Amino acid sequence: MAHPQLPREEVIDRLTAVFRREGYEGASLALLSEATGLGRSSLYHHFPRGKEDMAEAVMLAAREKLTNLVLERLAGPGSPRERLSAAVRGWDEFYHGGEASCLTELFSVGAARESFQSLLLSGITRLRGAIAELLAEAGLSKELAEKRSLDALVTIQGGLVVGRASNDPKIFQTVLAELPDRLLSA
Repeated sequence: MAHPQLPREEVIDRLTAVFRREGYEGASLALLSEATGLGRSSLYHHFPRGKEDMAEAVMLAAREKLTNLVLERLAGPGSPRERLSAAVRGWDEFYHGGEASCLTELFSVGAARESFQSLLLSGITRLRGAIAELLAEAGLSKELAEKRSLDALVTIQGGLVVGRASNDPKIFQTVLAELPDRLLSA
């Protein structure tokens, strides 16, 4: 059934669901068309480079959402612990409590890697910088803040992947719950 009146945001949300479920390689045009209710010609009208444009739109929408849910909270008002705790809640929301696949992981393998590596790297760099800045503000040395910011991303992504592989989102939720103490400890 066609959905010609779907707003672009809804189309991208539906594309995101397919990419998160199937990965870049597995997200066929037939699946993307079915999910959005748009025929192939309509998809190409909105995304002239096809699946690559769709994936890029998904990544840019995810970046915007992560900015709102995490980066803005890291830079917002409150103590470093309060801001980090707010960002943790944002990560939890972004990954649906550990139920949603990591787009960074999905778009960094196979054919997608070459196409999206710079976009992925810029997002990782932004997150690392924001976390390191908050940790330095909390009193950690620049070197330790940078080390722990990388540790934070590895821990979050690892918890997400292991939790999904184990079919146990509590793994991810536990990682998030422990993150502020882990990062802010002296």
